[in-house]
Amino acid sequence: MKDKTMSDEEEWSDGGTDEGEEEGQNGRKQPVGSTCQGSDAESEAKQRVYLGCLTRQQLVMSSVAAGLVLLLTIITVSAVVLTSTSGSSGPLPPFPVGGDMLDFLVQTGEISRADGILATWYHRANNKSEMNKALASDVMILEADVTVEGIGTPNQKPIPIMAHPPAISSDNTLDQWLEAVLKSRKGIKLDFKSLVSVAPSLDLLNKSRSINRPVWLNADIIRGPNVPDFMPVVNGTRFLQLIQEKFPDVTVSPGWKVNYVPPIFTGTYTRSMVEEMYDIIRHVPQKVTFPVHALLARRGWQHLSWLLSQSPRFSLTLWQGSVHPEVSDLLFVRDNSHPARVYYDIYEPTMSSFKQAAKQQGRVRQFYPGGNLMEFFYPTHNSDTNFLSGGSHFLPTDIDRHSLAVHWFTITDRASLLAQLSDGGGGMLVVQVGSSRDQPTVPVVQGSTSNSDPLTLQDLLDLVQTAYGPWGLYLGVQTHDLLEASLSMLNSAYSREQLYRPVWVHMEDSHSTSNTQVPDTSGQQFVSTVERLFPHVTLVLTEGSWPPQITPGLRGVSQRVAVRLRAELIPRRGEELDTLLRMMDKYDFIVDDRDGCIAVLVLIERMTQRTGSRNTRLYCMSDQSGAELLSQTDTSTNRPQNV
Repeated sequence: MKDKTMSDEEEWSDGGTDEGEEEGQNGRKQPVGSTCQGSDAESEAKQRVYLGCLTRQQLVMSSVAAGLVLLLTIITVSAVVLTSTSGSSGPLPPFPVGGDMLDFLVQTGEISRADGILATWYHRANNKSEMNKALASDVMILEADVTVEGIGTPNQKPIPIMAHPPAISSDNTLDQWLEAVLKSRKGIKLDFKSLVSVAPSLDLLNKSRSINRPVWLNADIIRGPNVPDFMPVVNGTRFLQLIQEKFPDVTVSPGWKVNYVPPIFTGTYTRSMVEEMYDIIRHVPQKVTFPVHALLARRGWQHLSWLLSQSPRFSLTLWQGSVHPEVSDLLFVRDNSHPARVYYDIYEPTMSSFKQAAKQQGRVRQFYPGGNLMEFFYPTHNSDTNFLSGGSHFLPTDIDRHSLAVHWFTITDRASLLAQLSDGGGGMLVVQVGSSRDQPTVPVVQGSTSNSDPLTLQDLLDLVQTAYGPWGLYLGVQTHDLLEASLSMLNSAYSREQLYRPVWVHMEDSHSTSNTQVPDTSGQQFVSTVERLFPHVTLVLTEGSWPPQITPGLRGVSQRVAVRLRAELIPRRGEELDTLLRMMDKYDFIVDDRDGCIAVLVLIERMTQRTGSRNTRLYCMSDQSGAELLSQTDTSTNRPQNV
């Protein structure tokens, strides 16, 4: 620094003496052009200047000030860095204990948006060493196990401690754990392995008035995949009762006990498992997140997605054991769920690979064939990427982003299929599946058998697979034998990962009935066949009366159900409209003739007036889209303008 200072002085003055010779200041010359010292020559001679305009005293004071500013800057930056890595800054703003975990992380600045893929976890932060390591890390949510001191021994005491079975002691009590963690900015998840630890732990939580972050309470309350009947679980009814009585302001995390030991025990979640869970949890007022084994989620998605759809309060938390899940399986779950409704408690390096893959531009979306049609054509909730097979590009305006904007195209032969696929606009391909005389068991597109080159269902699947644009399939099947053959083809394509598009299946003689005394054997056989051969579809049922009488054999299905209505059954009165609005929470509705579609358009206008939303589950299976018909229709008179 001395050399630099002397060089600067020489540049600005005509020589001069060493800095230590104060008497030499009187002989100092002012730099040419300087205006700092005024024009008085005598004053210039009495004051030695530095950098052309500062006296020695001013230079020293300026240097000290600059040093202090630099020091304060270093201290401030260091504090910010330490805060971001240790999670222990000033007091958190108020936040409800039962509030949404992602909202909390957004509020504290840990994440930029409410997306479960951004949340990070620390497991088994039980003893003081692990707890302190977790608190010093940049993870956002601490997971810890709670039991009682000496559990299962004569020395058992009702003192909650932080330990995972089979441990019966710990250097950390729940009271001490809460005191340390509540000084940080971390979310809290407490896992209970036995019911005996729940009540005293809830009492401690209730006494901790300073809790200002979400708290999740987890317990395995149902026997899940591959778990025999003799394996104990936490009593779910009592677990939930204690929460309501002692500390209800939480998020409940009820889980299934899972035994995954490949290659022997690899079964996934079943319909009965998720129904049992839903029956226990359906009336709980809190937010609920269901922990799901990540290796089993994809194969059980038919049932898990049904559970997730039962309430907006529900979410999933994917967790893993010692075996890492496949990134493609994690992408499948993400591609078929809202980002704010699935958490990923996954270890490294798999989690980083998953995040990177989710951001990849132009990848093919792994859409579940039995998923929501609107989420395929208009994926409004997933901001990871622009999918090759999806997109909302049918109509340009936001007002047309509703079910009537979906196009339906009737396919009768190879030429009509290629004409639609070449357009690339996307929509639902309506195919009637029949057979030829030469090969009665081979599914063929009805209408193409008169040609020399009939279009088989397998040919159609292959052509659609290679086409650009979002295309879904509506298959109307003539006979039960053809249904079995068609479902087997669909299952084969799905197993090869070549069927990531919505598939609706309708059997011509399957229907609902208004006579509940007469069993609908055709409809039940249709459902059981789908469940057995390829359950990953939307079931389409024909309705012959209003209100629809969904038969008992169809109420327990986990598939999405679409009800096909005739034009004369479209509701027009207030009570009928209310019934339809309630049923649209569970079912899709479609009409397949022009007059019926026009009636639907009028109904849409009335529903818009009553609900303020045009986003419905009513579909118009017509050569013209609902938007095109709307432009031709006077909805006040329910008549086409060109008639």
